[in-house]
Amino acid sequence: MTKNRKFILKRKNHNIFKKQNIAQATILISIFLFLTKIIGYFREILIAKYFGTSSQTDAFLVALMIPLSIMGLISGGLGTLIIPIYLKKTKENLEKAKIFINQIFFIWIIITSILCFGIYLFTPFFVKLFAYGFDKERFNLTIKLTKYLIPMGFMTVFIGFFTGIFQAKKQFLYPILIGFIGNIIIVLSLILFTNNIGINSWVYGVLLSSCFSFLLLFLFLYKKWNFFKKFNLKKWQKKEIKNFLIILLPLILISGLNTLNQLIDKIIASTLSVGSIAILNFAQRIYTIPLGLLMIPLTIAIFPTFSSMAINSNKKKDYSKILKKAINFSWSIIIPISVIMIVLAEPITKFLFQRGAFTNTSTQLTYPTVIMYLIGLFAISANYFLTKIFYSFKNTKTPLILSAIIISINIVANIILSKILGVKGIALATSIASITGFILYYQVIKNKYFKNEDFKISWKKILKIIPLSILLGAISLLLKPYLLSYSSGVIPFGFKFIISGIILATFYYFFAQLLKIQEIKIIKNYLKN
Repeated sequence: MTKNRKFILKRKNHNIFKKQNIAQATILISIFLFLTKIIGYFREILIAKYFGTSSQTDAFLVALMIPLSIMGLISGGLGTLIIPIYLKKTKENLEKAKIFINQIFFIWIIITSILCFGIYLFTPFFVKLFAYGFDKERFNLTIKLTKYLIPMGFMTVFIGFFTGIFQAKKQFLYPILIGFIGNIIIVLSLILFTNNIGINSWVYGVLLSSCFSFLLLFLFLYKKWNFFKKFNLKKWQKKEIKNFLIILLPLILISGLNTLNQLIDKIIASTLSVGSIAILNFAQRIYTIPLGLLMIPLTIAIFPTFSSMAINSNKKKDYSKILKKAINFSWSIIIPISVIMIVLAEPITKFLFQRGAFTNTSTQLTYPTVIMYLIGLFAISANYFLTKIFYSFKNTKTPLILSAIIISINIVANIILSKILGVKGIALATSIASITGFILYYQVIKNKYFKNEDFKISWKKILKIIPLSILLGAISLLLKPYLLSYSSGVIPFGFKFIISGIILATFYYFFAQLLKIQEIKIIKNYLKN
């Protein structure tokens, strides 16, 4: 091999780590998120094994939520909004764009520091607010854990901010890789320290993981792309910062509404039986698996492209085509998977978590909650795309109004359904609100941005996906007794799931070909890549 040939190959490989297109990005993100899910699965196994659906788990989850939610009030959408803003500014002046980012960073350092101090001073108040149904033991433990986790909340704000900058530059791999290693840190902390320090091993793992991600992302931006070196504090970009804050304000309010929504979930769950908050957490871990493996990678990879198209009014036709294809593609996978997971919710929950402190009783309490979440999974997956459309056009007011309506529906449904169905009602309320949200988002986007374009749901495709899903659901029903039959150990149980997965994937491919679902070609090409 010649020197020139080696140099070309080296340059090509190097470029993958510098900038990725949509196809590369989706594949890379999917691979690393899949690996992250595996590590996350081991993390959840350890949490279920050591703590189960106990009062300690409830206390930690509330303690984790408090700094994240309060910090989210001033950073909601920050990482997302920075993408279209930075892309627009780089077209005008790259150096000025960097200084603008640096000044925003400086402002948020001050704001988040003040908030951290406030959380520390008023921790008992916030614990009472987030979980007023806790008894004294859980209440005191939550106060202690919340104070430990305040630095994590601070660093999480800037991890999101840094990640937005990476995505604007179409460098998706590095943040995902760092997040993957961060999950490993949490797992190692649980394994090494739980026997000696109990629930604090989870706390230390989260803190170390956040610190690791914050430092590495910051150092990369600082050394590689020269961010955070010039602040020009004597020459504030006042007009640009003011406009940015005006656009960001609705996102902050949306974040506040989402926080209120989560707060209502936790408050209602805290008034139910002990372990209800933990049940919600474990159920969320299960139903979000297909979202993490498909929707999140695709949304992350495609959003910078959406932002670029939104700037160019001549590309609306292309924009609507890509969006429509993305929704059709996601539904051709998400809807069948939802049906399969609804049928197999019990064995899936048993396989993932039933060991140690997570008993068969925990499984019986958790899997019906998983089913209630899965009912709205198709809408939740589509909403990942649809909410980003508004942000790509730098429209944050419309999603604020729609979010207020959706969250109001969720809160009312929470209160009513939790009294009827208990913790399952909270999950069902999320599905109802998500389906309502999809209808609202779709209609507004269609009329506001793509009125003159061919942007509509393809009912022909839906009518093909539904029978495909029913057939796969029937096969899953036949496989369920096999999966629930006694298996001693994770490996034999896992082997059963591998066999079942191969059977379901084979039938999926066969039925998709039979029904002429075009998206199967995309999946084939994806697997070839």
